[in-house]
Amino acid sequence: KVSQHDWDFAPRIGLRYDLRAGLQVYGNLSRSVEPPHPWALIWGSTVPYQPIELRNQTATTLELGTRGDSVIGHWDLAWYYAQVRHELLAVEIVAGQPAKESNASPTVHQGVEASLDSVLWEQPGTGKVSLRQAYTFSDFHYRNDDQFGDNRLPGIPMHYYQAELRYDWPSGFYAGVNTQMASKVQVDYANSYHADAYALLGARLGWDSPKQDWQTWLDMRNLTNKRYAAIVTPGYDDRGLDVARSVPGEGFGVYAGISYSFR
Repeated sequence: KVSQHDWDFAPRIGLRYDLRAGLQVYGNLSRSVEPPHPWALIWGSTVPYQPIELRNQTATTLELGTRGDSVIGHWDLAWYYAQVRHELLAVEIVAGQPAKESNASPTVHQGVEASLDSVLWEQPGTGKVSLRQAYTFSDFHYRNDDQFGDNRLPGIPMHYYQAELRYDWPSGFYAGVNTQMASKVQVDYANSYHADAYALLGARLGWDSPKQDWQTWLDMRNLTNKRYAAIVTPGYDDRGLDVARSVPGEGFGVYAGISYSFR
C-alpha cells in the first residue's frame, strides 16, 4: 500500500480596467498547485514495489496584459512570469524505457502570448479577406541548477507562430491558406542536441450555409510533406547524439467533412 498526505493553498487575485470601449488592461497574481500523479510514485522508483516520495509542484505567476479593437483588428497581448518549485518533470534515462517523473530544482516559466484578427479588405456583396495570427514566446529554464545551470527545459519551442489568410464569399463559401512555424526544440536537459525548426503550409476550402445548418470542408495539411519532430520525449543527457526518441509529425494529408445541425 502507498499512502501520502499533503496540503497546500492556491490564492489568486485579478484586476481589470477598461480604459475605454474596446480597450482594457488586466493583471493577475496567482499561485498554482499540481500534485504528482499517483502512478508516478511507483514509476519513478528504482526499487520494485518501493514507492518514492514526490512533492507538489507549485508556482507563483504574475500576468499582465491588454486586449482591444483598433484599425488593425482585434488584438490580445499578455506577458507572464512564473517561479516554479518542485516542477514535476519526466525524463527518459534509459532509451526505450518509460520516462520517470521526479521533482526538479527551481525553474522559471516566462513568455508572451499575442494574437491579432484583422480584416484586410471587405466589400458588401462581394466578400472579405481576413488574416488571423497567433504568436507564443516561451522561455522555460532552470534557475541555477547544480547540474544544468540555467539550461532551457526540453520539448518546448521558444517561438511558435500560426497564421491563416482567408477569403469569405457572401454565399458562405470560403478558401484560405495557413502556416505553422516552430523554432528548434531542445531534446535533453543537458541541451546537447535539438530537433530542427520547421514551417508547415496548409489550405482549407469550405462552405457554411447562410442558415447555419449545413457545413462542409476540405482540409489539406503539410502541403510540402515536410519532415519534422512533432513531439519530443525529454532525455537526461544525450551527449550530443540523435537518440530515436522524437515522434515524427504528420505528413501530407487531406481531410474532408460534412455536418448538419438540427435547430
